[in-house]
Amino acid sequence: MGNVGIKVYEKDGFKVVETNGRIYKIGRHDKLENLPEDVVEALIKYQWERRKERHGMGRSGNSKSEDGQRAKTEFVNPTKDEGDSPESPESPENTGETGETGEPKSSPVGLTNSENAKSDEKNRISAKLLDRDVVDDDNGHKVTIDVYDTGEYKEYLRGDKVVRQRQIKFVMKCNSVVKECFDECKDATKAIAKATHYNISSKDLITKISELREEYITPEEVSLVDYVRQKYPEKLAEIERDPFAWVLQKTKEIVGYDRLKLLAFLSIVSSQMERVMGMSRVHLILVGKTGAGKSSTVKSVTRYVDWADIYITATRLTQNALGYLPIDSFDGRILFIDQIDKQMVNYLREMMSEDRICTLVTVKVVGDDGSERYESRLQCIYGQAAVITTSVADDINVERDELFNRFLKVYVNPESLDVDKVIEAIWTRKKSEISEVDRLAFMAYLKTRPKFADDNELLDRAKKFLKPLNEITTEPINRTTEVLRNLAIAVAIARGKTKVDDDDFDFVLNNFQLDVFYNGLGLTEGDIDIIKAMPDSGDLVTSEISVKLKLSDEMTRRTLRNLEKKGVVYGYHDEGRKGKPLVWSLTPLGRRIKQLVTNVADVIEVRDKDGRVTGAANAKFFPGDDGGGAEEGAVPGADGGVVQGDGGEADSIVGAYKFLKEHGWFLATDLVAKFGVGVLEALKKKDLVTFNVVDGAEYVGAK
Repeated sequence: MGNVGIKVYEKDGFKVVETNGRIYKIGRHDKLENLPEDVVEALIKYQWERRKERHGMGRSGNSKSEDGQRAKTEFVNPTKDEGDSPESPESPENTGETGETGEPKSSPVGLTNSENAKSDEKNRISAKLLDRDVVDDDNGHKVTIDVYDTGEYKEYLRGDKVVRQRQIKFVMKCNSVVKECFDECKDATKAIAKATHYNISSKDLITKISELREEYITPEEVSLVDYVRQKYPEKLAEIERDPFAWVLQKTKEIVGYDRLKLLAFLSIVSSQMERVMGMSRVHLILVGKTGAGKSSTVKSVTRYVDWADIYITATRLTQNALGYLPIDSFDGRILFIDQIDKQMVNYLREMMSEDRICTLVTVKVVGDDGSERYESRLQCIYGQAAVITTSVADDINVERDELFNRFLKVYVNPESLDVDKVIEAIWTRKKSEISEVDRLAFMAYLKTRPKFADDNELLDRAKKFLKPLNEITTEPINRTTEVLRNLAIAVAIARGKTKVDDDDFDFVLNNFQLDVFYNGLGLTEGDIDIIKAMPDSGDLVTSEISVKLKLSDEMTRRTLRNLEKKGVVYGYHDEGRKGKPLVWSLTPLGRRIKQLVTNVADVIEVRDKDGRVTGAANAKFFPGDDGGGAEEGAVPGADGGVVQGDGGEADSIVGAYKFLKEHGWFLATDLVAKFGVGVLEALKKKDLVTFNVVDGAEYVGAK
């Protein structure tokens, strides 16, 4: 084809022109102006002849009609990504890998042969032949490629857009071998190349299919938010109505740890917040024993975003991995790391403080003379992701405190769970199916949150909470202030607000007050457990503390050593006891911390001289700035009255209220089963609870 003495053909993805002993290989991006005139003329004529062949130009009307009829009657509806196409055009019999007649294919599961035949016939009629192209060589080897419109579309998420794309089917034929493919055509092209005895390469076929796909597939994009609002408005409205109750309802297969689920959710929400100087996100680290449920709890929430490009998961962060992350910013993203090791400390600290991670990467550089060499270049990714990670309790050490004080550390204590419910939940657990609609709705919800909420009106309340901490802690108060502020802002924007109000601040204090408080002291909940187990005066042997808290001696000793470095406890060998055991006592600072954490708890237990609980009080209901003035041993009512724990029903009310304060939102029927039939009405009468309905189930939470 072409001028006399000039040969034009395609090979390895290039147009090849042979003329006067010269060979020109022309790629798709080569410029014609750089080629000799006779080569350009040959290429133009070659392309014109190919176009006429592809579109049937010059053929009779009957031949065109026959092509159309064949396309309508011989198209096979796609049942898998690629494979043999026994009923594809010009292939009346089943063909195997090299064209042998084979057995008929089995029907899809759940369909009889007749039902499958009806389905195929319906799709044959609706199918449309879009084009026919040919790949050949100068030795007479030829592969025809038919392009069909299946009449179907696929939708997928790309960034914050939903892409709608026409499904195209390619049917390739060489002699009696026919192969079909949709998205991934690698195996099909290999089989056809084999049928040509590799005179036409798989690469040539892939190149041609890519050209045809580019010509006939024009993706349509629509905003994810608009897509969800048009198709699933009720799902989006359900999340917006009460996002916290929605999260707890959707993660109920993980028993307990509701507080941790809400923190994971707020960390995700904080990833969308506008970045300010310092820490702009809720960075979360769950601390606990191996098998305590740290990762499972987090993943029960993050699974609603782990399919999207805003979510980055890594077992470890290495220099190479950071250098080649396919992102331009950490802003708007969630980074989940299974465990933090020493190599990651510097990287995470840099991102949390400097809003960037920079690392040297090695790249191959090609010089002007074509020589290759390797160079080290600085690669930086700017921004701040919301970081969620876990740590084994006995792996915590003081060396990493400089990083850990940037996290909100939460202690995962399986001892706090209802053992019966845990066993029942695990024993009866089924495969967890996540609704794709829920995932889309959650992502749309996330994308519609305000980027920031003004918190200036809550400044006085923040000072009132933080100043007592500053009087006794050696930890910098700025870290705790940032954690408290980010939590309050995250709660507000989760509710769609642009201003933080008292309800948002109360939500933080009601659910996470102790977590913030402990972090302000530079302690974990595990540290606090040991402090509370220590006597105000006197001492305890390490083994006595271990038995009391059901911990290993090694873990207890390690925690005590860390507390000793912080000046909270001191240990010494008691010369007066047999064996001179190592005993521990609280320091004056330790006793002050114990007194403070005992009184700051959400619900303060009031006991009589025999240790029996006689009532409970909540500091937030106390009149006066100093929290005084309330009746001792009381849970407040809406009328200013109290609930006294004098046994019977009152004890149930006190217990139920304490339980809700500790566990957050709880299924109303389960609360009744746990504390008795009248407990809901009693709590409602005292205006101590609020209710919410999710998926038809009623939940109750403490005010």
